[in-house]
Amino acid sequence: MNGWFPPPSGATERRVDAGGLAMKIVEAGSGPAVLLIHGLGWDHSLWNPTLQQFAPRYRMIAADTRGHGGSDKPPGPYDMAMFARDYAALVDSLGLKRLCVVGLSQGGMVAQKLALLRPDLVSALMLISTSCRSAPSLRDNMEARIAAMDKAGPEAAAKIAAESIFSPAWRGANANELARFYAWRAAMPSDPLNAATRALYDFDLSKDLPRIAVPTLVVAGSEDVLTRPAGMEEIAALIPGAEYRLIPGAGHMIPVEQPAAVAALLSAFLQAHVH
Repeated sequence: MNGWFPPPSGATERRVDAGGLAMKIVEAGSGPAVLLIHGLGWDHSLWNPTLQQFAPRYRMIAADTRGHGGSDKPPGPYDMAMFARDYAALVDSLGLKRLCVVGLSQGGMVAQKLALLRPDLVSALMLISTSCRSAPSLRDNMEARIAAMDKAGPEAAAKIAAESIFSPAWRGANANELARFYAWRAAMPSDPLNAATRALYDFDLSKDLPRIAVPTLVVAGSEDVLTRPAGMEEIAALIPGAEYRLIPGAGHMIPVEQPAAVAALLSAFLQAHVH
């Protein structure tokens, strides 16, 4: 299986040097730049429908984070600052100065860190199903995945992941897609995935978020048990002027469960803030 969603028509894929790390990117369209950052255990293909839809008006760029997809997978440990530096180096390599950054889950954590590390690069933020700090429950959940993989194999870990990232209603209605997810996640190399998992620990930007001074949209799913709406509300309260939207019935993976809702919010946000 090459990707979660099929590649968009007219898109180009290549590997770009990002400070000595080769990162795979897919690009489509022209105009104001939008960078999309996937979550833990995913890759750029999660955003393929988004690239397809928005390429007529924007330069859409999605990349594989260190340890994921077609990007380099050096030995760990990894951390969120490292991921943010990788993306800053990527943006610099592409010759971009200001762009909108959309981050999902771990990608949203990276997006927050990038906005703080390199405010010169980020003109707007859309943060989906993410957190500004790691909680003990998150560590427990992730260590359970790693332990399951070590003991019972990668498919067992994939099943644990699915229970936390997809809502019960979606799992019940999408048996074939769920099986596809198990196979896709189980095929990923375990060492870089574990290193990326442990990059979530000891993460806390709650004291720094008031320094973010760009338009920000925070999007939560009402059924998300991994990054609960209360934590998303906290992010929106800490970033000056941030907007908050709750998508009813959605679990953690909103772009998979309710892609039309995400697209509608992104369209309105880009029209308002990215020109």
